[in-house]
Amino acid sequence: MMDNQKGMITSLIAAGVVGAAAYGISKGVQNGSFQNMSQKLSNSMNSSTMQDMAKPLQDMLTGGGQAMDQSNSGQNQNQTQSS
Repeated sequence: MMDNQKGMITSLIAAGVVGAAAYGISKGVQNGSFQNMSQKLSNSMNSSTMQDMAKPLQDMLTGGGQAMDQSNSGQNQNQTQSS
C-alpha cells in the first residue's frame, strides 16, 4: 500500500513540474523572452570567441581519421618487424 502512495505522490510531483514548465514557457513566449534569448544564443554562436573555441574540436573531428590511420600503420610496422 505504501509503494502505491509513493508512486501517486511521484506522479503528482512530476505533473506539477510539467505544468509549471508549460506555464513558464507560455509566459515566456507571450512576453517575448524567448525571442530575446534565441537572438542572444545566435549572436554568441557566431562570435569569434566561440568560433575560436570550436576550431580545435573541428580539427580533431576532421583529422581524427588520419590520426587513427597513422597509429594503425605504426602498429602494422611493429608487427612485421617483430615477425
